[in-house]
Amino acid sequence: MILVVGGTGRLGRAVVPLLLAAGHQVRIMARGKSQPFPQKMDDGVELLRGDLGSDEDCRQAVAGCSGVVFTASGFGIKDSNPREVDRDGAVRLVRAAAAAGVRHMVMMSMPGAAADGPIDFLRCKAAAEDAVRASGMDWTIVRIGALLEQRLEIMRAPLESKGKMPVFGSGSAPVTYTSVRDAAAVVVRALHDPALRNRVIEWGSQTLTAGQIADAMLARAGHGSVQRIPAAAIRLLSVAARPVSPFLARIAGAAGWEESGAAAFQFGPGRAEFPDIPVTGLQQVLEASGAPGALT
Repeated sequence: MILVVGGTGRLGRAVVPLLLAAGHQVRIMARGKSQPFPQKMDDGVELLRGDLGSDEDCRQAVAGCSGVVFTASGFGIKDSNPREVDRDGAVRLVRAAAAAGVRHMVMMSMPGAAADGPIDFLRCKAAAEDAVRASGMDWTIVRIGALLEQRLEIMRAPLESKGKMPVFGSGSAPVTYTSVRDAAAVVVRALHDPALRNRVIEWGSQTLTAGQIADAMLARAGHGSVQRIPAAAIRLLSVAARPVSPFLARIAGAAGWEESGAAAFQFGPGRAEFPDIPVTGLQQVLEASGAPGALT
């Protein structure tokens, strides 16, 4: 049995069918708040409504599992946050898994994760990495860039409703993105390949600027324009919004970090180890989703 924590989320939903296709039984642990909790899943999938803030829920989730994939994140959730999910929840789940005799855990993380990272999200990811390394289990840390599909969704919504596509800062800062499909394939490979145990893998699909993404989406849509949000406004928002909307402050803080250029990373060496995993870039994601912006 493989436990997928956050299995109803964007990445978890891509991982589960790959595990089923590989012959695994799968258990999904999810809160059922940020995403609708499914009433029925495919054969071979067990649903568990659980909260990472509960020791008992974590113990129940890992019982009888040989492997765990941690895909949950509180970064993009309004009623949660990275400290609750990516740090405390991950550490609690790691401890429960180790106590239950789980053999291998795949922990999703991000390049730049460090105890002294410039944004809280990276510091939370570092705490989770430290916990799984010290757990006594075999582990694989998969560091991915920002999810490309999620960024397209964020940019597409205002275009469809207001004809404006928001671009934070200059629009020229490079950001390394990872497609959901690529990330899911790497996760499953990490579970199956003993050579990837006790290692850190960094996987990026494509490095892009916000301006490049906006140009591609506007070209296909045939209408709309870019709405630039100055870097100074982003910095102000990341501080001023904290008392009233920690979620908005968190998003603004991440945008400021991206504007610094620190969100781009060298992914060539990591990808070279997986030549058989196709790389899914911007155009493939746009075409697959039918989103505005796929160039012909």
